[in-house]
Parts: sequence; structure tokens; C-alpha cells
Amino acid sequence: MERNDIEFQELNELREQVSLLKEKLLRQQIISEQAIIAATQKGIGTLNRAGKMYVILGLFAAVFSPWSLYNVGFSKSLVISTALFLVVCVCATIYAHWGLMSVDVTRGNLVEIYQRLIHFRKVYGRWQLFSIPTLVVWSYYLYRDAQLMLEDAEFFLVCAAIGAAIGAFFGFKKYFIILREADKAIANVKELMQQE
Repeated sequence: MERNDIEFQELNELREQVSLLKEKLLRQQIISEQAIIAATQKGIGTLNRAGKMYVILGLFAAVFSPWSLYNVGFSKSLVISTALFLVVCVCATIYAHWGLMSVDVTRGNLVEIYQRLIHFRKVYGRWQLFSIPTLVVWSYYLYRDAQLMLEDAEFFLVCAAIGAAIGAFFGFKKYFIILREADKAIANVKELMQQE
């Protein structure tokens, strides 16, 4: 009889330990889920801040660059095409970031957030297919106009090439950082959807 009581006590202790472990596991899972939500919200916030900064810089460039080209004496067609290209860049940035501006991971539908992030990633990833060829064509017309309109065209073109190289370096660096941040946010949302 005593042996049965001891076994019964041990069994109760084991049940209590299992119950305690289940509670700890549940708490850890909640903490883990909260950490994933916070990381996802932070990532989306980073994407939104970058988008706002790019729009502001793009609007500044859309005004300043054509104005500068016009004052230097470049053709009106180059000035207008520069302004149009920069306005298209600003509009594309707004379009890419539009779906992310109102995302709240804590209250939002995860499937919808996932779709918005995938759309953002797709638009952002494909943007180079338009922008690089357009910049190449624009560079040709800049070169042609510089040769026709400037006395010291070589100096101007060397400075423009250096500026383009520096801009390309920092632009691609930021581009890949944004893609990486989007990929992290997508992975986090996937993980949250699997937990539900």
C-alpha cells in the first residue's frame, strides 16, 4: 500500500512538472511570437522610412537637376526628360511603398501583410530593369549635349562619371539593404503564419 502511495505521489509530481514545463513552453512561445512581431514591425518601419527619404530626395532632384541642367545650357529636351525620369522615379517609389505605409503587424491580417511585402519586393526587385536602361539612354544624351554645348565637355563628363560611380555605389548598397530588409520581414511573417 505504501508503495502505491509513493508511486502515486511520484506520478502527481511528474504531472505537476509536465504542467509547469507546458506553461514555460507556452510563455516562451508567446515571447518568441512577440519578438518576431516586433522585428517584423521594425523591418517594415525601416522600409517606410527609407521610402519617405527616397521620395523627398527624389522630389528635390526632380526640381534641382533640371534647373541645374537648364542653367548650364543643356537642351530643353534633356532638361524635360530629366524632370520626367525623376518624377517617374518618385511615383514608382510611392507605388512600391504605398501598401506598406499602413501596415500594423500586431493588428493586421498576416496573409494581407505577406502579400503586400511580396508586392513591394517584386516591384523593388524589378525596378532596375527599367531604371538602368533608362539611365544608359539618358547618359548618352547627356554626353551628346555636353559635346555640343560645353566648351570644356571632357572635364564636365569626367566629373559626371565620377558622380555617377559614387551614386551607383551608394544606390546599389541601399538597394540591396532594402531588399534584405524586405526578405527578413517576409520570412518573419511566414514564420508567424506557420505558428497560427
